Amino acid sequence: MNRRGFMSLLGGAVAAWPAPARAQPRAMPTVGVLLVFSREAGQTFTDPIRAYLQALGHAEGRNIVFDFRYADGKPDRLPGLAADLAVQRPAVIATFGDAAGLAAKAATTTIPIVAMSEDLVRAGLVANMRQPAGNITGVSIMGTELDAKRLERLAELVPPRSSVLLLGDQTTHRESRPALDATAAARRLTLREALVGTPDQLDRALREAKASGIAGVNVLASAVLFALRGRIITLAAELGLPAMYQWPETADEGGLIAYGPSLRRAFRQVTALVDKVLQGAKPADLPVEQPTKFDLIVNLTTAKALQLAIPPSLLLRADRVLE
Repeated sequence: MNRRGFMSLLGGAVAAWPAPARAQPRAMPTVGVLLVFSREAGQTFTDPIRAYLQALGHAEGRNIVFDFRYADGKPDRLPGLAADLAVQRPAVIATFGDAAGLAAKAATTTIPIVAMSEDLVRAGLVANMRQPAGNITGVSIMGTELDAKRLERLAELVPPRSSVLLLGDQTTHRESRPALDATAAARRLTLREALVGTPDQLDRALREAKASGIAGVNVLASAVLFALRGRIITLAAELGLPAMYQWPETADEGGLIAYGPSLRRAFRQVTALVDKVLQGAKPADLPVEQPTKFDLIVNLTTAKALQLAIPPSLLLRADRVLE
């Protein structure tokens, strides 16, 4: 066989040789996020999650995928959404609020869950702060303890022997009532309570409270009420009701006064834990975290609109005063 014929045969053999199998691209890990809010209201949560995870090297569409599930303000939808999300087998599920965390817990015992809740232990999400066990860890924002602290500060803004409305929701596990009752007794306040979950229920509760002579509103720690904060701020201004809020950032949005951990810092804690899970850590080995700094913010513009004088002692203790 001449050289030309050999090369022709070799070329044919090479063409017929099976090509090596190409490595299939690895599927990007999915971060599932379960929220009781609507998509619009949930942006307060989803935007920071995206931003903070990107800062940690997890860029959406490049090396991570998000799967957001919204209950549109209807907590009874959470179990179904959680079950459907679990079927997709995300690398980790992030939840916000007791109801979302409990729905995710019921849906899976194997997929890692990072929950942000008022109190992960009291809500039944974990057995122990230091050793969570199981597939759940997260950030416990101390809602039970801080509800009473907020009432103490609200008491400085209302007349002696006033009635104060405790505004809560039915989905948040709460054991703060004894502390709230003790604070009210020490301050000679009368407490009334309203549990709401929809804008209509909120409107009715606040208008009835105003008609009954309520002097102020303590907005209890709640993911549901945070989603409704815009309406609470508007109604409180319309009805002339001083209102105390959970997250300091709410005062920046027009709320009168707020006391608690920064929402932004809490998000950083959540995303740091999600990052650790994505790096291979197990929730059982990640102790539940808590905030370490609490801010008191007073909005003087809102106070002036309410024709409310803020005591100098309260202003001196404020971490920020908005004018």
